[in-house]
Amino acid sequence: MHPYEKTIAEKMNGIAGKDVYFDVDKIMSENDDVRTKIIGLLVESACCYTNVLPITIARDCLKQFPKDWVCEKIRQTVFDSINVNDYWDYRRLLEVSKIISDDLLKWALSLGKDSNDIDIIEAVEDFS
Repeated sequence: MHPYEKTIAEKMNGIAGKDVYFDVDKIMSENDDVRTKIIGLLVESACCYTNVLPITIARDCLKQFPKDWVCEKIRQTVFDSINVNDYWDYRRLLEVSKIISDDLLKWALSLGKDSNDIDIIEAVEDFS
């Protein structure tokens, strides 16, 4: 296991208190607080890292959850997990949203549409 993957796995398992890494059924059987924290961790990993491996791992995991459920959890956790005013984080959020759901992408685009940051405006235009 690559060190980045190991780090994400250890964090997910630490949140749950047992081995749940990349096992959606195990994660979904956890209580809501654990599930929410895991989604927050995955959103952070998918949006904040600069290395493609943790970004890809987190995206691949997020795609495995029931779409409507994960969209709601992303909306619920995004502001605690990433800085939506940071260009890098915001663009990664748009990428993740596009992969998961058109509705999630529309919501994510709405977060940046009134920005004064030229890079965020460019990201909105790129994904609109």
